[in-house]
Amino acid sequence: MALDYGPYGIRVNNINPGATNTPMFKGNPETVKQSYRDASPLKKIAEPEEIANVAYFLVSDQATAITGQNIGASMGYGIWSGQPKQ
Repeated sequence: MALDYGPYGIRVNNINPGATNTPMFKGNPETVKQSYRDASPLKKIAEPEEIANVAYFLVSDQATAITGQNIGASMGYGIWSGQPKQ
């Protein structure tokens, strides 16, 4: 889509949120919520406002050079590869 719509000045990006503190996620058992916190380098679950801030940035004039990107907003969940902590 970024290739198709770029010539018209339209930027296309994708936000990939991780675990987010929504009513649906809050319905999980505490052990599940803790496992997501433990898997994040930041040791937290994203708040909906934090995901919204990514969207706000992407539509702002500060992000005019960004198109065709998948933006991870997951508190780093998924980057851990089993390496020992330093």
